[in-house]
Amino acid sequence: MTKIYFLFLCFITFANAQDYKKDTIELHETILYDKSKFRLKRVGSDTKTKSILIGLTADINFSKDSLPKFTKEFAIPINAPKKEFTFQRINFNFSNSLKLDSILLKVDLTAMNNGKPAQSILEKPFEVVVKKEYQQNDVFSMDLRDLNIKYQDDFFIKVELLTEVEKPIYFSGALLAKCLYKTTDSDVWMKTPLGITPAINADLLIKR
Repeated sequence: MTKIYFLFLCFITFANAQDYKKDTIELHETILYDKSKFRLKRVGSDTKTKSILIGLTADINFSKDSLPKFTKEFAIPINAPKKEFTFQRINFNFSNSLKLDSILLKVDLTAMNNGKPAQSILEKPFEVVVKKEYQQNDVFSMDLRDLNIKYQDDFFIKVELLTEVEKPIYFSGALLAKCLYKTTDSDVWMKTPLGITPAINADLLIKR
């Protein structure tokens, strides 16, 4: 199976951080922030490829040395600015529209310690309902603007599928990145082969 993944190298899409080129950044219907004081940046993979996929399922039992084309839980390391920032959105680039009416995801934001997830940044993880109608061009955006979650360092986005499904829920994927995975709740975190990572990213509002 590893050889198959090498064939995907020609389809690699590298996600570039995106700055929104506007004089002001609209964060709420009635609140505007001046671009001279803040900048909006997207961090993490933003590919929308259909050629490289990685999926989640709530019930899986792989041997530890197998290639995880789908798995139970992701932990995606995010290189973030060292200045204070506020979380705006977490974006999930699914490979296609959901086949189910809705799914339930457990999403956590954690600190990073020696390259592994550490304590949570949140009071408690989010349980997020994703419905078909919430997707726009196969992308679901989780709005965090009203929660005023601030941080200042690299972090992990942890994502777990809580809905039991017959077939995995697939995300667009990128290669030669970094991602950790678990196949069961008790497993240790392991690196994905070839650095395959799901296209899940965050929009951050950063102080200048």
